[in-house]
Amino acid sequence: MRLRIASWNVRGMPRPADQLGLLADQHPDILLLQDVGPSAVRAIVNSHLWDHVADTWSLPHPPGTIIRRGGCLIAATGDWVLTPALPTPDLLLSNHSLAVTAVHAGSALTLLSCYAPTNTGPGRKERPRAFSALADWLSSAPCPVVLGMDANGPRVDHPDIEQNRWWTQEEALVLGAGTRTEDVLRLWYADHPAELKRWVRYYPNGPLADSYHRGRKGKYLRCRYDSIRVSPGIGVTDVRYLYEDAVRAGSDHALVVADIELP
Repeated sequence: MRLRIASWNVRGMPRPADQLGLLADQHPDILLLQDVGPSAVRAIVNSHLWDHVADTWSLPHPPGTIIRRGGCLIAATGDWVLTPALPTPDLLLSNHSLAVTAVHAGSALTLLSCYAPTNTGPGRKERPRAFSALADWLSSAPCPVVLGMDANGPRVDHPDIEQNRWWTQEEALVLGAGTRTEDVLRLWYADHPAELKRWVRYYPNGPLADSYHRGRKGKYLRCRYDSIRVSPGIGVTDVRYLYEDAVRAGSDHALVVADIELP
């Protein structure tokens, strides 16, 4: 069964018409969004591009909880029905992760959309615990799993994953080699070595795609903070990082689109 997945940190969706237009052009079956506010949720629902929508803003929150910004959203076309939200790691913050089960023709798929604390400010202390909690959650999540994530890392996304550099070593529990999920871009490059060789000729130390620019204007570093990850057994037939299109539409993160094949 073939499926198109789109994952994107929309940065609050400041220009919904432009951002929805870019998403519509990709025709994704499953949408995994990060950093969405209530207005972005309304824009997604009112677009009628997807038949089923789940989001963190609609979930009950413990008394006294203050959510200042952000949130996650998962949407699906009519062929895929979303069940009520699954419990997610407490240490990822309630509005920074959303998991559901998507069901179609008797097949079930665990979907997770999340974004990690940054390596600055309070996030510096939260980050190690968040990645440890996410790794534990993934180790027991029902397979198959598809994860769309703004990881705010790694620090260096090297063509040789063993040479990746991390902001904190716990990132490797989710993003490193031998983990419960695999990076669709690295899977695609494994099947297309000539494309990898061509890319590495220009970026010998990475990143493997342009996803986010950190630093100041005029002096920035290209990073690959955004990815789609899948559990073993899921095939990957195409991956696209639409950074320039995403910036023109109002985000500073690339829209990541992957065509996958479920076992």
